[in-house]
Amino acid sequence: MTDWDHEVDVVVLGSGAAGLTAALTAAASGATVEVYEKASALGGTTAVSGGIVWIPAHHRSADGELTVEDAMAYLRAQSLGYMDDELVETFVRTGAAMLDFVEENSDLVFEVAAGFPDYKPELPGGKPGGGRSLNAKPFDLARLGNWSDRITAFPPDFSNVGIDAETRARIHASVDSEAGDFCVAGTALIAGLLRGLLDRGVTPHTEARAVELIADPLGITGVRIETGGIENKRDFRVHARRGVILGTGGFEWDPRLVEAYLRGPMRGAVSPPNNTGDGLRMAMAHGADLANMGEAWWVPIVQIPGDTFAGHPRSRSVRLERTRPRSIIVNRAGRRFVNEAGEYNSMAGPFHFLDPKLGYANDPAWIVFDSIHLKHYGFLGVDPDGPVPDWFCQSADLDELGAKTGIDPAGLAATLAAWNTHVADEHDPDFGRGASAYDGYWGDTSAPTTAGQTLGPIDTAPYYAVPVSVGAMGTKGGPRTDRDGRVLHVTGTAITGLFAAGNAMAGPTGKAYGGAGGTLGPAMVFGYRAGYTAATGQSAS
Repeated sequence: MTDWDHEVDVVVLGSGAAGLTAALTAAASGATVEVYEKASALGGTTAVSGGIVWIPAHHRSADGELTVEDAMAYLRAQSLGYMDDELVETFVRTGAAMLDFVEENSDLVFEVAAGFPDYKPELPGGKPGGGRSLNAKPFDLARLGNWSDRITAFPPDFSNVGIDAETRARIHASVDSEAGDFCVAGTALIAGLLRGLLDRGVTPHTEARAVELIADPLGITGVRIETGGIENKRDFRVHARRGVILGTGGFEWDPRLVEAYLRGPMRGAVSPPNNTGDGLRMAMAHGADLANMGEAWWVPIVQIPGDTFAGHPRSRSVRLERTRPRSIIVNRAGRRFVNEAGEYNSMAGPFHFLDPKLGYANDPAWIVFDSIHLKHYGFLGVDPDGPVPDWFCQSADLDELGAKTGIDPAGLAATLAAWNTHVADEHDPDFGRGASAYDGYWGDTSAPTTAGQTLGPIDTAPYYAVPVSVGAMGTKGGPRTDRDGRVLHVTGTAITGLFAAGNAMAGPTGKAYGGAGGTLGPAMVFGYRAGYTAATGQSAS
C-alpha cells in the first residue's frame, strides 16, 4: 500500500495548451485537479508559439460551414497513409465543440485568422482562402495578478521563434487597444486558459517535475513529483483517484532519444529546452505502445553564433527570409533542392535526402541572397542599413562567397543563371515556388501576384549566405492512445488511469500538417477529451 502525500481526482503533468485544456476540462467537469510543471514558468512551447489553433471543421468561417468531409479529404491527401483515421476523424469532429467549451469556461475568445491559407491548399479539400486557423484574441495580463510574469517567454529581441513584429501582423496577433497590458499569440492562449483554471481554484505548481508513475495491479494510481535543486531536492507522491494526464511535450531536447527515434537529422529545437521525453519514459516503463516516433514538427532553422537560451544553444525558425524575393536555399554543390517558400514541415524530406556517396547531400545548406534583398527587407533582424555581421559571409562575388562558405561557386553560378532566367517569367520549373497560395503569404505583399511575392532575381553584389538546417518545433511520437486520450498498452488494451495529449501522445495526423495551428489544434482537442474522460469516466463524444 502506497503512502500518499496528497490526493486529488486528476493530475495533469505539463502546462502547455494540451495540459491546461485538459486541466480546465477536468475541473469544469467536477473533478479536483492539480497541475505540475517542471519549469519555473508556465506554458511550455505553446507560450512562445504563434498560438494559432487549426480546427478544420466548424461554423465560424465567413465563407460558411467548413465540413468534416472536406477536412478528412484534405488530411488524407497529404498523409501518405500514415495517419490514424479514427483518431483524425475524432479530432475533426470534436474541434468545434472544444472551442465552444473553452470559451464557455474561460475568458478566451477565438477568431478566424482571416485569409491564412492551409499549408497545402491546392490538395482536395484544401482552403486557399483560409478559415481553419484561429487565434486567441489579445488577453490583458493584468487579469492574472501575480501570475502575469510567470508565463514562459524568450528574451524580447528581434525574433521570438519567428514571432517577430511582422510575423505577428501576418498571423493577426496584434493589439488594437493600448489600454492594459495585453499579450498576443501563444502567450494570450496560455493566459486565457490559466485564468480559467485560477477561477476554478486550480493553482498550478511550477518547478515540480514528474519522475515516476505509480501503479497497482489495476493501473496507474498516482505520480511521484520531484521539487527543488540538487541541494534541497525532495519528492512527494500524489494519488490521482481518476487519472494522470501526460501533457509533458515531446523529446526534442534529449539527444539520445532524438538519435534513437527520429528519421533523419534534427539539428536544433526551437522550443524552450524542457521537452526531454519525461512523459514518454514514464509511459514506456508501464508498457505503453508507441507510434509515429520517427516524426517531428519539422522546421528550417538558423543558429546565430553565440546565441543561447537558458544555457543552451538557441535555434530560430526562419520563415520570412526564405520566402521573400531575391533569396534561395542551396546545398554545398550550389544547387537548389526545395521550394523555399513552401510550408516548413515538408521541407524536412529534402533536407533528409541521403546520397549513398555524399551522405546527407542537402545538409548543411545556405540561404543565399543579394544586396537588394538586404536593402529592401533586412535579414534576421539586421536592419537594411545596419552593420552586416560576419556570419552573413558578405562577398563581392560568387568565388569569394564559395571560399567563405564551401559552396561550389561554379554550381552556384549555374543555379543563379537559371533562376534569374525563370523568375523573369515568374516561373519556377524546378520546385514550383510561387504556384501555391501559401507560397506568397510570407513574401512581399506589395507584389501584385503570388509568384511575384516570392520570386525575384539574385544578381546584385555583394552576395550573402547564412547557414540553414533542419530542426523541429517538437516531436510527434509518443504513446499510442484511443479517441479519449487513454494510453494503450502494447497488448492493445488501455492502461487504466493513464492519458496523454499534445506532443506527449503519438500524433494522430502522422506526417500530415494541415495548416497554421496544426500542432495546437489536436493538442487542445485531445486535452479536452482526456480531461473530460478522466474526470467523468465517460467518452467526450
